Order: sequence, then structure tokens, then C-alpha cells
Amino acid sequence: MRRIWALALTLLLAGCTPDTQEEPEVVEEVEEAVSTVTIRSVGDILVHSDVYTTARTDTGFDFTRMFDPVRQYMADADITTANMEVPVAGEAFGLSGYPQFNSPPEIIDALKNSGVDIVNNATNHSMDRGGEGVIASTGHMRDRGMLYAGSFSSAADAATPRIIEANGITVGFLGSTYGTNGLPVEEEHFASLIDDNLTDRITTLDSEVDVTVVMLHMGDEYAPLQNEFQEETAAAALEAGADLVLGGHPHVVEPFDGPVWYSHGNFLHGQLEEPTKIGGIGEFTFTKRGDEVSFTGARFMPTYTVGPPISYDHHVLPLVEAGDYVDVQKWMTDLRERLNVEVVDYL
Repeated sequence: MRRIWALALTLLLAGCTPDTQEEPEVVEEVEEAVSTVTIRSVGDILVHSDVYTTARTDTGFDFTRMFDPVRQYMADADITTANMEVPVAGEAFGLSGYPQFNSPPEIIDALKNSGVDIVNNATNHSMDRGGEGVIASTGHMRDRGMLYAGSFSSAADAATPRIIEANGITVGFLGSTYGTNGLPVEEEHFASLIDDNLTDRITTLDSEVDVTVVMLHMGDEYAPLQNEFQEETAAAALEAGADLVLGGHPHVVEPFDGPVWYSHGNFLHGQLEEPTKIGGIGEFTFTKRGDEVSFTGARFMPTYTVGPPISYDHHVLPLVEAGDYVDVQKWMTDLRERLNVEVVDYL
């Protein structure tokens, strides 16, 4: 009888016991972090003798006001680059314009004041004052807190990656040139050349950063369109890991092709021909979602460089404000038809 009661009690308790089945695990969705970086870039800083003569003051040189009309559009970005076409070795090496340039280093102060963070200094003029000029020029840049890529003072300098972090996105920079106008490159680090090692350098840098920017000095001077070498070199750079290719050297604006801009054109200079006076500010945006970074757009704001033969009051204007000097509508139409990018009055 006790056994029957015990069994009945056990069955009763079992029937009253709550279901102990485990509830399904709730997995909370983690929202991917999203951030963006905006890079703006300007073209050739080609300091002819009349440009630095205009900048001379009682105590030295001051190029600052030459950028006043466009400063806000240069600076309003996470990172801004420029193509520093010429050495800035200073008066100790003899100032000069074309054909072998050397500028006062105060041009770097003006660029820094306008928001420029890094310059490409690998150009066909890198060796215009020889290796000692490179050492002096890069020293002036370091003294002013300006990063540079492409022409270096030493092997150790060249081996130091140029990386800027903005909004949690790391951006690395390389600079290279097609040549140095036949002048000898006394040490390899004095001028990074576009050669078989370029893609390896791009791949190495790309492994260390989120966005890789490659600044290439190449192309045909004064040509409105890119040549085959530019196309092939840019394609090889992208294949090796570049996310953005910025071109210089032709002194006129050439088309965009997604994350490639074949030529910025001039920005500040003393050249005479009207097409060389049309430059601009390119804007490129990259978005990072989780670990993935993608190119998300480009825009272009045209500029006009006031200078000889019309005036020796050198300065850079938004093109839409240059009606006293040039047919604005003609050039805006040309750029919109030719450049394959959104062309805006102002950024």
C-alpha cells in the first residue's frame, strides 16, 4: 500500500512540476559601427619667381593671402593634400623659378594655414637642388609640421609610413614620380620613382591602413585627357591595393574615373596660358562599416588662379567668382562635359 501511495505521489508531483525546458537563447544584434572620412586634394603648387616675388615682405615671405578666397574649401575636410611641385630648400640654395625651381619654405606655412595636412613631393623637380636640397627641403617641412610623401631625407625617413587617422579610419599615403627631368637621383630615397617596386610598396602600406592613397606625378603636360601610361599605372595601383589615386604633372585638369583623378591641374603658379589657370579642389569620401571600407563618392570644385599676364596679384579664386578674368560659363560647361565627376560651384 505504501508503495502504491508513493508512486501516486510521485506521479502527482511530476504533473505539477513546471516545464523545465530551456528557453531559446536571445541573441542581441550588434549594430555595425559606421564612420566616414573626407579627403580633399589640390593640385600643383608651382612657385614661379613672380609668385615668390609677390609674396616677399620686409621680413621674409608670406603666401597666406594668396589662398584666402579658397581657404575654407581647402580646410573643411578630415584630410587635405596638395602636390608640392618644387623644393622648398630656401634662400641658402638660391631661389629660382623655371626651369629648375627652389621656393621659400614659407609656402609651407601658407598651405598649413589653409588646412593642408600632407603633400606629395615626388615630382620631376624633386632633384632641382640635388640631394642636399632634398634634405633641406624636407627639413623645412618637418619644422613646420607638414607631412610629405615621395621624396625623403634618408632611408629611415622613407621607411616611415605616412599614416593619418581620422574618425577612426587610418589613411596611408605614398608618392611617386615618373622621373626627375634627367637629373640624377643620388640616393634612392631622394625621389620615389614609378617603377616595378611601386605595387609592392602599395601592397605593404595597404596591409597597415584602411584607406591607401597613392599620389602619382605623371602624364603629358597640357593634355586635357590622360594617356595610356596613366591609365595602366592607375589600374596597377588599384590592383595592388590603392583606394584612391591622385595625379599631377600635366598642369591642366584631366578626368576622374571613380577613385582615380588623372590630373588636378595647377593650383598656385605663374604660368600664362588660360587652361593652366583652371584648377580645383577634389573631394573624396570613404565609408567604413565594421571592417569594410568603401569609396562612396567624389565631387570637384573648380578654381581659377589670378596671375600674369592679367595681374601679378597672385591668388586663387573659386572659378564661379572669376568672371573678371575668364569666361566662367565656358569653362564650367567644359569641365562638366569632360571630367566624369559631379562639378559644383562650392564644396
